[in-house]
Amino acid sequence: MKRGFTLLEVLITLVIITGAMTAILMAFSLVIAASRGVEEHETAVNIACAKMEELRGISYANLQSSTVDSREIFAALPGYTVTVTTTKPENPAKVNVAVSWLAKGGMVSVALDTVKANY
Repeated sequence: MKRGFTLLEVLITLVIITGAMTAILMAFSLVIAASRGVEEHETAVNIACAKMEELRGISYANLQSSTVDSREIFAALPGYTVTVTTTKPENPAKVNVAVSWLAKGGMVSVALDTVKANY
């Protein structure tokens, strides 16, 4: 009696291994896409925090709504739009800093809110 593998057994093994490798590579692709989304979100939060810190140093009289590109805050981070919205002349003024960017699924945004009083 001869020992060994038949051609059918080898082909079935190759199909199973190919299917498993495809599933593993697809999982890696999904993980990389998800980590990129988290990185973009973290970058947007950092941009919003930097803009909020900048607004802390501005007096109530100079506070105004605006829309700028993120390169005005961080030169190396293009692609994010920073929008500052205030309810001035209401006192205290509500200030909203929204950072938006284009992601794979469409526009995504992060917003931070605070108040600034005239005293």
